[in-house]
Amino acid sequence: MSAPLDSGVRRGAEVRCPGCIRFIPSDVACPHCFCGPVPPERYGAARELLKSGVDRFALAARTAALDPSQVEALAARYARQWGVALRLIEDARRIESRLVQRGFSLDMEDAWAAALPMDEVLLTERIAPFSPLPDSLAYLSNKAPDADLRNLAALAWVHEGTASQDARATVRYLLHQDGRMAVEAMLALTRWRNAFPVRLTPDERERIRLLALGVLDVPGIGARAAVAWTRVSREAPPSVVSAALHQGLYGTDLDVRFECALALRDEVEVAQALDSPDADTVTFVRRTLSGWGSPLLFPRLKREGNERFVQEVLRDLPFPPPEGALDALLTVSVRTVGSLADELLRLAKRQSFHAWGLENQQRWARWARSVLRDLPAETALHFFGWAATPGDTAEPPEEEETEAMWCFLEETVHAIERGAEKDRIACFKDFLFVHFLHHAGVDEQRRLNDWARDPYSGEALLEALVMFPSRREQARLPASGVEHAARLLMAVWEGPDQHLLVAPMSRVARQWSAYSGREVLVEAVWQRFQSHPFERGPLLAAFAGWRDRLWEKQREAEPDALVRFQAWWRLDPVGLYPHAEQLLAEVTLDVLPRRLRALWAAAEETVGTRPRTASLSVSKGAWALLHGVESEDPRHLQEMEAELAYFESRLPAFEQRVRTTPSPPEESNIHRDFLDDTHDALRMMRERRDRRRAHEEREREREIERQVAESRRRDQERRAEEERRAAEAREAARLVEHGKEQARALANARMLMTDLQPQVPARPLDREVLFPGTSLPTLLQYARMLKALQGGADVLKLFEVVGLTPATWATQANAWGQAMVGRPELAIRFSELLQAPWA
Repeated sequence: MSAPLDSGVRRGAEVRCPGCIRFIPSDVACPHCFCGPVPPERYGAARELLKSGVDRFALAARTAALDPSQVEALAARYARQWGVALRLIEDARRIESRLVQRGFSLDMEDAWAAALPMDEVLLTERIAPFSPLPDSLAYLSNKAPDADLRNLAALAWVHEGTASQDARATVRYLLHQDGRMAVEAMLALTRWRNAFPVRLTPDERERIRLLALGVLDVPGIGARAAVAWTRVSREAPPSVVSAALHQGLYGTDLDVRFECALALRDEVEVAQALDSPDADTVTFVRRTLSGWGSPLLFPRLKREGNERFVQEVLRDLPFPPPEGALDALLTVSVRTVGSLADELLRLAKRQSFHAWGLENQQRWARWARSVLRDLPAETALHFFGWAATPGDTAEPPEEEETEAMWCFLEETVHAIERGAEKDRIACFKDFLFVHFLHHAGVDEQRRLNDWARDPYSGEALLEALVMFPSRREQARLPASGVEHAARLLMAVWEGPDQHLLVAPMSRVARQWSAYSGREVLVEAVWQRFQSHPFERGPLLAAFAGWRDRLWEKQREAEPDALVRFQAWWRLDPVGLYPHAEQLLAEVTLDVLPRRLRALWAAAEETVGTRPRTASLSVSKGAWALLHGVESEDPRHLQEMEAELAYFESRLPAFEQRVRTTPSPPEESNIHRDFLDDTHDALRMMRERRDRRRAHEEREREREIERQVAESRRRDQERRAEEERRAAEAREAARLVEHGKEQARALANARMLMTDLQPQVPARPLDREVLFPGTSLPTLLQYARMLKALQGGADVLKLFEVVGLTPATWATQANAWGQAMVGRPELAIRFSELLQAPWA
């Protein structure tokens, strides 16, 4: 049978009651559950009987009645299960030593005492396969077979400040439990090693405050509870909390004193922990004092500081840095390998160089003089870019600030100069290099001139120069930097070994041919092109990407296409043909011969090096000549004929050179020699010339025929004119005669209408006006008209004298007829007048 202690029966002078598992005096009935006394050696058997359903009031008697062999078997089974639980309890005791409170292992022992015995299979599933657990809080908090053990491990792990998120979640859950476990969770979450309280929920913060206030009077944990209340509260602590904090500050527990000093922000007390043997404590104190901006920290940093010390201080250092902080940091930097460049650069860039003030600017300048040239080139450039970046204010920098900035510039030059090619390339490609170019003076321009000719890093520098105008706008640098960009580019071009710049500059110009600010660089190249004729070839080769814009400037400066052709075709890397196109574009016939002669000469000079290009250009000229030959303008016909004859005389020798000269690689994109095209144009010109000559012959024959026909026509016209004149004479005589007859008839009609009178006595009725306003208003005039008509006079002449027409005569006659019908006396008188003789 197992010993009683192996079953957890005894604790001092007391034994555990098998009914309620409380500890009671031995050999007496339990005062709590009234279970009878059971000997300790039969405790396991009693628990087995109780679990099997025996009433606790009969438990003592039933246990005493068991056979000894049964007692031994049941006790052994219980002891074996208790041994399993005891190993977990031992782990709990080891963990408990890392907690603030005690009693967790006893609670766990009571829990197992209440749970045992249990089914073997269930115990195996819960704990098996059981093996010794590693002494690792991370392992125990995640994989311990007992939930209480996992909770204790999570609490201890959070106390240490290195717990995982799962362990912290477990402790946050325990915070809402009751009793000792909740208080321990509160203390664990608010230890100084934990930055966790800043992420607690409002409910959790309120729970911690309530728990803390409830245990302020408990010895040993009151001060820690006050610290917990302070860490989760933003308001001023109440008097009871302050009293507990001060009591802990003056206590003997160094850990509690440190926590209380942090809560009370006692810099002197906290600073004493800088000498702690624990590295984590020292780091925390440094960060804390740095965050407070404590003046106790910076002298020590200046005296004892190293790279780690600086990094820890910078993590929580307020900004702007407190008095003495920058001086200490820069002092440590000077004596540290690497100069803490990355850390100081992050600190520096938190505000502009202008915003640091003159005193701190001088400190930075002295530091730059000491260490900047020994830093990596790109790091030095970043410091200079920060120092050269203008501040947000529109005020111009003071002289002292400018001098401090120049310290960074000069030391950056040395850093770039001593850097390797890859470091120099990285600097040239860095956007901050725009500040270097903006502030580059004469000395820096000499260095740029040398760097540009470096076979490895020169192209990156040329790219930075070309990109400078556009990056200047992005960096918000003054507008004067645009002209400065042109000066820098020409300063780099100036000097010996220009041939080293042609190839890299050509690649850069082609790559960055279109961007903002390029025009000022193009203008600088154009001015150089005009003022240095011997450099035109290298300039066009180097800036081939800008060739079109330079050509536009050439066209604006020189309107004569022939002059432009003569100045460019030998130099331009694009070859002869584009200039031949420009030369013959929209050419007029009066200047075509001179331009063609210039093209023939250029082609004959080029055919020895680029035969296909020369042949293509000649083909272009031949077609232009064809256009001129086809022109019908007689003013230029003779010139075109002469030019065609000249072309025919030179073409055979030119063709022979084209066919015998090998084509260079530069003409790989031209796949034929274009001689067939030239011959086609020549054939068409000859056919045109032959047709024109045949046409001229036909025109001469037609002219002779036209002259003969014209002579015949003039003879016919002369005879017709004579006949016409004779006819006109006869017609004139006839008209004269007819006019005389018409005059006599008119005179006769006028006489009849005025002098013809009836040979009867006159009556008043004869001259009574019956139709006033008409041509025949009276009866006498009407009768005279009829007598004249009866006498055979010319009717039309009578109408003309009286003022009648055939239509009005009919109207008048009709009106007189109606009047005579209405007046019989009028009719009678009319009859008398007609019957009377008239003289």
